[in-house]
Amino acid sequence: MSLLTKVGRKSWPAASFLVVTYAILLAGAISMVIPFMTMLTSSVSNEWDYEKFHAWPVYLIDRQERYMKFLTEKYLDIQGADGRIDRDFRIFAAAYQPKPWHLSFRVMREDEDFHDESPFLFGSEATRGKELALIRQDYLAWMAQYDHPLQTLPMFARFVRIAYQDHMRDLYTRRYLDENNLEADHLTTEALESGALALMAETWDEARFKHFFFVEMGNEGSYPYHLRIWMPPLNQKRLQDYLHFVDQLPGDWKVPITVRQLWLRHLDNAAGSLDAFREETGLAVDSYAEVPYPDSRPDNPRLAELWDTFLHDKWPLWMIELPADMAGDYRDYLQRRTGDLDRFNRMVNAAYTSWREVPFDGRPPVSPLERNFWRDYLAQLSDDLLIANRSYPELDYRRFLQERYGDVAALNSAYGWNAASFQQVEIPLAEVDYAQFLETEGWWLRQFLTFNFRRVFTYMAIQGRAVWNTLILVVLSLIACLTVNPLAAYALSRFQMKSSQKILLFLLATMAFPHEVAMIPNFLLLRELGMLNTFSALVLPGLANGFGIFLLKGFFDSLPSELYEAATIDGANEITIFTRISLPLCKPILAYQALLTFIAAYGGFMWAFLVCQDQHMWTLMVWIYQYQQAAGSYPYMVMAAFVLASIPTLIVFLFCQKIILRGIIIPTMK
Repeated sequence: MSLLTKVGRKSWPAASFLVVTYAILLAGAISMVIPFMTMLTSSVSNEWDYEKFHAWPVYLIDRQERYMKFLTEKYLDIQGADGRIDRDFRIFAAAYQPKPWHLSFRVMREDEDFHDESPFLFGSEATRGKELALIRQDYLAWMAQYDHPLQTLPMFARFVRIAYQDHMRDLYTRRYLDENNLEADHLTTEALESGALALMAETWDEARFKHFFFVEMGNEGSYPYHLRIWMPPLNQKRLQDYLHFVDQLPGDWKVPITVRQLWLRHLDNAAGSLDAFREETGLAVDSYAEVPYPDSRPDNPRLAELWDTFLHDKWPLWMIELPADMAGDYRDYLQRRTGDLDRFNRMVNAAYTSWREVPFDGRPPVSPLERNFWRDYLAQLSDDLLIANRSYPELDYRRFLQERYGDVAALNSAYGWNAASFQQVEIPLAEVDYAQFLETEGWWLRQFLTFNFRRVFTYMAIQGRAVWNTLILVVLSLIACLTVNPLAAYALSRFQMKSSQKILLFLLATMAFPHEVAMIPNFLLLRELGMLNTFSALVLPGLANGFGIFLLKGFFDSLPSELYEAATIDGANEITIFTRISLPLCKPILAYQALLTFIAAYGGFMWAFLVCQDQHMWTLMVWIYQYQQAAGSYPYMVMAAFVLASIPTLIVFLFCQKIILRGIIIPTMK
């Protein structure tokens, strides 16, 4: 029944009251919906838009936002506490030449001026669509024949990590089956994966991973490629598998380690402040990224000084490839260094019968000690000889283009460039990236909307018993709630004992103290009883609920005594009266309490984490907490975990609203 009649609503005070009331209710609804929508948006974001906190994903309709999300995903830069520039962002800076103060994508995102105009190549497809597609096509063809996986780095870190894990799973599954002469159909999935993991651990000489999900590329990604004396540990089986993986990646999912990147790093470290550099060189540049790498010694004195230092002191020796005619000189050096062949064999654990058998392909050897000899051999060569035999991707890319187009005029016509010679050609990573974005934009949009959820769901699914533990805990808690509380309330209501009020007061007293207060004594008691890391420890402390018993007792007290007398006259015993008469009448209250119990059991973290230290007994919420610690650098992944974890509770509330209202209203009416 309405509080205001139709006539009353026509008066302006009543109408004003209704307008204000509905406005307050609408504001309250918005204040609840907007945070929820912001959480959903954050769960489908990445490093570019996570901290924008929009109520809806802007990139769904804004292609410019989609483009920047794509670039951020490819050159994912996670800055450490020291504020260092990430390796991948250095690659981005060398290719895109951002503003000098744009030291990360986060700085770009927070710079209002950055959003005033289209970023980088965005929109250039209107006039260069065919040229961009051709540039990407040629780049893919070049990368397919570029036989230097060590000089290429995988990009799209979050996505490539999955491909790397799948690659290792397939590789070692095949090896495990071949080495043991087994058929995959005759093994369970668990047995097959366990065998593959054991074989991988043995091959890599590392501790065994629990699951391929946890296999990372951390070692390879942190190699100091830019250091002069560093040599790749080619003898390591893990690195060999990594290089095989990199070699089979699509060309636009990896980038070469260009001399431009190394040159930019050198300028950042050695050139001093940008103002001093401009004054010393006379170059009007806004950042070091605008300073091209000169193939020959420049005329500018300051640039020449930096160029000499870069080549003579900083150029990585592993990026030197000697010609075949230097094999004899290298072997002569080994003979002078070690004395005789037998001693050399003992040192490198080999069995060469002559010096001619010592391998030489112009690149670093596989054996660790031979690599040291190789490094020492290069160090004693003249600088001019080393400079003449540098090996870097730009040289190979220029040779590729020259073979394909013949002269630079044809190249300029096809690409829309104005290069004066092939020596001025740089690897066009920015144009390749934009062409890749245009070609795969729809696919990336789907990935942005689903990737975080799929990754988190996979993490939860492989945590052995997390889902099962949570399901069992919820079921046991519901059984306890629907059994113990009604029985206790019925007994207190049906059988009037002298101590009934004291018992009820004791039960209500438990509501006066926070749950955390009882955790320590409960934990000590369960430890003494040997119940830790069991479902008993999770369920027993919450077996009875004081508020639930009080609520049910009040309902049972309100039932007329004639109802029980009629049932007794008909020959019903107490169990029949309880199960056939009392319980059906209090279904709304039981449903309401069951919902509260479900929420408490499903969302409970602290108690489950305290009494179940064994990972096999961890519930879903405990694993989400662990994931939050492990994925701290990816807060949007953590937000996706929270959204997934809230889905069961959301479904329960959506389908049980009437039950919740009946459970609240009926006890109040009674």
